[in-house]
Amino acid sequence: MIQKRLRFVGFWLLLLLTPIRSYAQFGGSQSNVPMIGSGQMPTPVPTDDQMPTNVFQMRLAAGVRFDDNALLGSLVKRSDVDYSFTPNLAFVQTRRRLDWGLSYGPGVDISEHRLFADQFTNDFGGHFTWSISRHGVLSAQENYILSTDPFQQFGSQPFTTTPGPIVAPNQSIYLSNFRRTASLSQVQYSYQLGAHTTFGMGGSFDLERYANTAGSGAPTPLINAQMASGQSYLAHQFTPRNQVGFQYGGQVLKFQQVAARTTTHSFLLFDEIRLTPNSSLNVYGGPEYSLTANQVELNLGFVLVTIPVRANTWSWSAGGTYTRSGRRGAMVLNYSRRVSDGGGLTGAVELNGGSANFRWKLSPRWDLSSDLAAADNQLLAVKTGQNELLTYSASVGLSRQLHQHLFMNLFFERLNQTGTLIGLSAGNHDLAGVSISYDFLKPIGR
Repeated sequence: MIQKRLRFVGFWLLLLLTPIRSYAQFGGSQSNVPMIGSGQMPTPVPTDDQMPTNVFQMRLAAGVRFDDNALLGSLVKRSDVDYSFTPNLAFVQTRRRLDWGLSYGPGVDISEHRLFADQFTNDFGGHFTWSISRHGVLSAQENYILSTDPFQQFGSQPFTTTPGPIVAPNQSIYLSNFRRTASLSQVQYSYQLGAHTTFGMGGSFDLERYANTAGSGAPTPLINAQMASGQSYLAHQFTPRNQVGFQYGGQVLKFQQVAARTTTHSFLLFDEIRLTPNSSLNVYGGPEYSLTANQVELNLGFVLVTIPVRANTWSWSAGGTYTRSGRRGAMVLNYSRRVSDGGGLTGAVELNGGSANFRWKLSPRWDLSSDLAAADNQLLAVKTGQNELLTYSASVGLSRQLHQHLFMNLFFERLNQTGTLIGLSAGNHDLAGVSISYDFLKPIGR
């Protein structure tokens, strides 16, 4: 134990001292907001594929997707073909002191084999960043999803934001044939105390609800969750390219069908290093304290089981994000370890997860994307080999511009879910699909 602590202290001393040789980051109060303080994840976008600001976009998309294992936990695999029609309206505008945008995408999903009734879906995103004063910046984000698509996540629509690893709900578990309603509200405020010192605070509130569909075959609903969190940080820019700081975060997770609750407190040191003009590294880590009052899990028979436990737990919360963008390629690598919700299957879990997202602009008309992800969900305060779920996924997508406004998109994804967290006997999926979209972009005046 002492050796582990010494290694941890040595790692952070090396981390804090090494970047002192770095050079400058761009100025301004907003540029000094650290990634974990902003509550947002960077998005991999090649510079040749950057979307313009001050535009209105309309998208009409129709697609078909094949899933070879469309029923959760079924002993016999049942495939399904899903047809979808998803229009989207988006608007973004940048002014001298205000940047804001809205995106709304209603849609319909139809199951060919009638595993679920026709579903009307909604995807909404909104954000603004307001420079209140010379030194103060206020930002807010709102995301809402109503869908039966287990692979739909926050930030997938144009001009919407992707929540960062500290505040994002657990999106590493994929539940087929269930209707998910999720909303995430975020607000952050940062103030530049001095030329190189920034203070900030923020909060978020997330609701995750699940409902059975006509073909889910589950008499008991999945586990609804309510999560409220708050953070505050103090950061100092030691060199133009290096920023170091401390962040405190508190979180309350409630699981609504039963009297289960988990409260966490995290104390994180973070370091942001701008390695080159086109790449950066963000790392953070520290102890996390959790207090669990009861625990809840969903067993193989879709019965909610409450485990009467009251436990105080100390663990490590840590993570890192590396971003790199070029003229024709971009990547985001991310890893995080923290206490999170159970994604509808359990109560609080200790989540270890990582992802790699790549984008390439192959030519003026061809785009290629690839995403890799892995996660380990282990029931918090009841840590045995019988309460763990491992998830691995890999996907590839290819997009072709057929005409000035017409695009074709192809994708394939392989998903493995293994473990005995809820006795998933058939959690693996092979998915393939194609969609055609019409994109209309109209510039607007500043």
